[in-house]
Amino acid sequence: MIYLCEREIGFDDTEIGFPSVLGCRAVVAVTAGGLFGFHLNGSLNAGKKAALVGFINGHARGGALRALYAASTGPGLLADYAELRDIANDLHYTGPIYWASLPQAGSSYVNFHNINNTTCAITARAWDDAVDADDANRVPNVVGANRAMANGAANARVYNHVDPAGLKAVYPNAI
Repeated sequence: MIYLCEREIGFDDTEIGFPSVLGCRAVVAVTAGGLFGFHLNGSLNAGKKAALVGFINGHARGGALRALYAASTGPGLLADYAELRDIANDLHYTGPIYWASLPQAGSSYVNFHNINNTTCAITARAWDDAVDADDANRVPNVVGANRAMANGAANARVYNHVDPAGLKAVYPNAI
């Protein structure tokens, strides 16, 4: 399990959590090797896209995409869908792309669980900053092959735990 904060790109073979998703997007690419995630804040630009594509293509467990997902508040904008198609294009992926509208108002914790390296189960719950952002849920960031920054300096501390209590299924729609 890996948790990705804003601007972070990461890999895990079974599960990726995205703390505090509000205006940003939790983007997940499924490959034969596992899940690649990107906590995309702000608009996708060439640098962020290159960082994501380079991370997936350069990772030992990277490879051809089998599915592409994003989750955020609301139904998504045409610009959001265009960003996902742009990512798919750069990864030479022509399959379906899915958008999951998060049901709760305000910030959410979003979890993607790998199902047979072909699809994902998506769950979410309201983010409770007073509880979830507690420093006890974080550890020092250790540089490694499974975590990178899309832009800016690396976070000094990263999540190693978010309580899964209250997670509910979210069903994405193809865009």
